[in-house]
Amino acid sequence: MVRRDPTRVDEADFLPEPFQTADQASLSGQRMTLRWYRGLILMLVAAAAVGAVTGPGKLGKTDLAPLVSVAAFAVAGFFWSRLRRHNPQAGWYEARAVAESVKTLAWKYTVRARPFGGPADSAEVDQEYLGQVTDLLEAFQDSGAIPHGAAAEITDGMRELRAATLTDRRLLYMQLRVQGQRTWYLAKADACESQSVSWGLGTAALMIVGGAAAVAEALGALSVQIFGACSAAAAAMIAWTQLKQLRPLVSAYQLAAKELDVVYGKLSTLDPNEPDAEAGWARLAGDAEDAVAREHTSWRARRAFPR
Repeated sequence: MVRRDPTRVDEADFLPEPFQTADQASLSGQRMTLRWYRGLILMLVAAAAVGAVTGPGKLGKTDLAPLVSVAAFAVAGFFWSRLRRHNPQAGWYEARAVAESVKTLAWKYTVRARPFGGPADSAEVDQEYLGQVTDLLEAFQDSGAIPHGAAAEITDGMRELRAATLTDRRLLYMQLRVQGQRTWYLAKADACESQSVSWGLGTAALMIVGGAAAVAEALGALSVQIFGACSAAAAAMIAWTQLKQLRPLVSAYQLAAKELDVVYGKLSTLDPNEPDAEAGWARLAGDAEDAVAREHTSWRARRAFPR
C-alpha cells in the first residue's frame, strides 16, 4: 500500500536519474541553441542597420559605418561557426527524446500500464522494464544526449507507487500525468499562439515601414536608407519564428490535449472493483502514454545544421 497521498506526489519524487540527466541536457542545449541563434540574428540585423547610416561618423576619409558592419558580420560568423560545429539543436532534441521516452517507460511501470502490468512485485516485469530502458539509453549513447555510464534504475518511489491499490494509482495517474500533461499542452499552445501573433504583427509592421521608407527615399523625402534594415529585421523575425516552430507546435499541442481528453474520459469510466479492472487499466493507461509519446517522437527527427 502506498504510504503517501497520491494527490501530493510529484514526478520529481520518483522519476529515475536517466530522466533527470537527459532533461537537464535538453534544457542546456535549448538555452545554448537559442542564445547562439539570437546572437547570429541580432548581429546580421545590426550589420544591416549600421549600413544604413550615412554622413557622420567618419575618421579622416574613412567611413566607420562599413567597418562596424564588417565587425557585426564577423561576430555573426562566429555564432554561425559555433552552431555548425557543436550543433546544440540536435543535442537539445536528442536529449528531450531520451527524457520523454524514459518518463513514459517509468510511468508505465509505476502505474502498471502495458507492457508492465501484473502484480506489483514481479522480477519478470522489473527485468522487462530495465531492459527497455537500457536499450533506449544504448540507442542514444553516441548522440551525446546522455553521459556514458548512465544506467536504468527503478527508484524506491516507483516501487512504492506501483504497490498502491488500483484506486490510488488511477487517481495519481489521472491527476498528475493525464490532467497535468493536458494543462501543460494547452498552456504551451496558448503561449505559442500568442508569440506567433506578436511576431507576425511585428513582421507586418516592419514590412509596411520598410515599404514606406523606400517610397520616401525614391521621392527624396528621406535621406537615411532604412529599407534594407527593415527588410533584414523582418527576415530575422521570420527566421526566429521558424526556429521556434510556433505554428506547428500550436497544432501539435492542441492535438495532444484532445487525445488526452479522450483518454481521460475512458479512464474515468473504469470501475476499479470489476474483476478484470487491472487488465482494462493496463490497456487504457498504456494508450494514454502512447498518446503522450506521439508528440515527443518528433523531437529526434527535428534536426538543424546537418553535418
